[in-house]
Amino acid sequence: MDKHIENIVIGKPLFEAKEMFSKSDEDWEETEKEMTFYTEERFLPKILVELGFYPSIGEIRRNRPDLCITLDQPIFIDKLKVRKKMFVWICVGE
Repeated sequence: MDKHIENIVIGKPLFEAKEMFSKSDEDWEETEKEMTFYTEERFLPKILVELGFYPSIGEIRRNRPDLCITLDQPIFIDKLKVRKKMFVWICVGE
């Protein structure tokens, strides 16, 4: 994916993404909205491959087994390091 993504919303979150990822309405419209990816996929490695952070699920299993998780409960993950100097924030809903 050629778009810069920092925020991932999975499912239907309990709060609006705007409330979770931005400081204000202006911050949301100008910055964060464009960097937010929405999906129904719950297997984190599949999401990271789809976004282009890793070339394959196999590479994640070999090099980052801590990322081999299924996100099936509502949670907010603050600043998850996915690569060197690359972080994502994840909001998981129902």
